[in-house]
Amino acid sequence: MPLQRFNDKVNFLQSLAQHFAGKPIDWDELEESLIRADLGVPMTLRIIKTLQDREAWSVMGINDVVKVVREEIARILPANRAPIRPLPAKPKVILLLGVNGTGKTTSTAKLARYLQQQRLTVLLAAADTFRAAAIEQLGIWAERLGVENGASNFSYAIRLAECTQK
Repeated sequence: MPLQRFNDKVNFLQSLAQHFAGKPIDWDELEESLIRADLGVPMTLRIIKTLQDREAWSVMGINDVVKVVREEIARILPANRAPIRPLPAKPKVILLLGVNGTGKTTSTAKLARYLQQQRLTVLLAAADTFRAAAIEQLGIWAERLGVENGASNFSYAIRLAECTQK
């Protein structure tokens, strides 16, 4: 169930709830917080609109905000996502992108562990041109998981990606 998966995985909502608890909703501040959480402008505006439409009918609290955020995000997640399957005779590349501090490295490690449990061979490749520590952190996760650490810089990652096209 996508809503439950979302509930289990997202902890920015906890910090949102703590920040806005006990205060009237400041729409500009809420909008800024949602955008900073990397929800994007369209999703943020959708959430704000839903909240403002509901406000006319009831007294809103932060729990209402959290509930609407979860519902709106769950609405765009696929109900029956396709499983990750290896391609015959070719590597499968999964690219994770996002702004700093949003959990890409940890999510990569979790995904690597999941793929290991599916008995797939995993190679982690970091390509962070702005934060060398991200490459080191991914290397630590690769070591902990016992998987190969394949890239230590952006140019190597590009060459690795080109190899998958052959």
